[in-house]
Amino acid sequence: MRLLSFMQLAESNSEMSFQQLQDELQIKEEEVEPFIIEVLKTKLVRARMDQRARKVHISSTMHRTFGRPQWQQLRDLLLSWKSNLTLVQENINTVAAAQVELSQRQ
Repeated sequence: MRLLSFMQLAESNSEMSFQQLQDELQIKEEEVEPFIIEVLKTKLVRARMDQRARKVHISSTMHRTFGRPQWQQLRDLLLSWKSNLTLVQENINTVAAAQVELSQRQ
């Protein structure tokens, strides 16, 4: 639940203080840094922790909701991957055929 709350905060704030996180997430001061590290491990949020300034700088977050635009973006990405994989397969087949032809000549 705290992760989802953090993500919601991160969507609207590019920078958050440790104090703000303590207040919003209702965690103790000594839990803030370990929590941020755990969040970063999920790769749902890209951020940089500034321990000296006691702030977190958010560069990007995954969407908490997955609506039609996100499905369309995913579809486009998968179609692009499929196209690229087809191209790779064709190139591998061309190289393999060239190898077979070369070995038959020798």
